[in-house]
Amino acid sequence: MMLRVAIRNVMRHRLRTLFTVLALSMAIALLADMRMLAHGMEKTFYRVLSSVGYEVRVCPRGTLPFATDAVIDESGRVVDALHADARVDRTLRVLGTTLHVDSIPVFAMGVDGERQSLYEVIAGKDLPDRVGPDRAVELLLNENAMRDLHVAIGDTLTLQRDAPGATLAFSRGLRTVVTGTIHIAFDLPGQRTAILPLEAVQQMRQAGDAASFVLVKLRSDEGHLVPLDEQRSVAASLADTFPDLSVYAMDSLMEALQRQLAYFKQFALILSTISLLVTFLLVAVVLTIGVGERRGEIAALRSMGFRRRSIQAMILSESALLLAMSAVLGSVLGWFLAGYLDGILTQSPSLPSGYRFFIPAWREIATAVAMSGVAGILAALLPAIQAARVDIPRTLHEEVV
Repeated sequence: MMLRVAIRNVMRHRLRTLFTVLALSMAIALLADMRMLAHGMEKTFYRVLSSVGYEVRVCPRGTLPFATDAVIDESGRVVDALHADARVDRTLRVLGTTLHVDSIPVFAMGVDGERQSLYEVIAGKDLPDRVGPDRAVELLLNENAMRDLHVAIGDTLTLQRDAPGATLAFSRGLRTVVTGTIHIAFDLPGQRTAILPLEAVQQMRQAGDAASFVLVKLRSDEGHLVPLDEQRSVAASLADTFPDLSVYAMDSLMEALQRQLAYFKQFALILSTISLLVTFLLVAVVLTIGVGERRGEIAALRSMGFRRRSIQAMILSESALLLAMSAVLGSVLGWFLAGYLDGILTQSPSLPSGYRFFIPAWREIATAVAMSGVAGILAALLPAIQAARVDIPRTLHEEVV
């Protein structure tokens, strides 16, 4: 009975209901998108880190991989300590720097380790385990570098430490031969990336035994990531051995990355709060106006024997109906708006090609609908209480007069 009356009341002012539903839909869509923003970046980082396949990362003190030019000066001793741990399956040392082919810069990564999973060879062959003393250094390039340098598998390149004009005339370059094409999940759009043996990059940088960071793969069944507890245990023991370095398990690395993204998290939190506040105020204002317009009707219902709880249920039902209609439209709007905004933000040249800001997810939309529903029901409580406390004789008298 009260539900039928609530439907009639909501549909009585159709234009007001339409505008209210549109406004609530936008608030729900905003809340859903902000939740997707807050969790989408975390999911993207975790997906990229998991795809690399290494659970522990050893970096220079206070830095993240490739965040600065700092290096681990004696990376060999770190690798030796890791190989002495029975829980470690393999390691991969990485040294990153910028080299040049003529005037074209190339981001070069020197790697040293077996059965790596940092990159994927999509054409040609991988680097050899050892570098021959009397042969050209083998080189892997991503598709951007292959295209911009106009080379193919089997061609030779000469890498220079500095661009032409910044080096002495008698400085020697590094003669290399392209043996394969690679794909790296965290490459930036348009970035030219080269993979070389670690000792070749160390020689070019005159870096001794330096490495930008060391990746560690722990022993596990069928190559899967090991549980976090074991990751933390290995990271803690290594941190005790090398207090001058920063050691990250997967969860601690995620925490460090999230601190770098605090601006986006705060931005999402502020807009989420605003959307909930808009929902609360809008429902409260619309229902308060509706109760004021129907005071005589409510008094008549009370005089006919309707209990206060029935009147309150009617007002709460009106709120639920408005929120239900808004939830349908807001969910669809939030889903498509997330994809549109993600397409705009991911065009930034400073982001990896696989990075996502907004990841459309029905779970986040359902959570946003539930949170908005709670805010709407709470907003309806005051008008509901006001309606139940209508002074029946006075109100009926005012309506007659």
